[in-house]
Amino acid sequence: MSEAQHITFILGFAATIAAILIALLINNARLNDAKEALRAELKAGDSGIRAELKAGDSEILAQMATYHLAVVTRTAELDNRVTRLER
Repeated sequence: MSEAQHITFILGFAATIAAILIALLINNARLNDAKEALRAELKAGDSGIRAELKAGDSEILAQMATYHLAVVTRTAELDNRVTRLER
């Protein structure tokens, strides 16, 4: 091979490598943008889910308080009955 062919081969190879590296850098930047957009969407969805869970928690706590009051009332009634039977 002549010197001109070597130079042509090296320049062609270098151009190919440069094109691949530039494409990788561009693709990496696009992936970072997509990653940031996805993170923002996840944070927005996460706060919505947390709000729904808190609303559900307060509803469950209200139901538990109601049932607790009913159990305490019923226990007091039964205690009164037993006390009357023991007399």
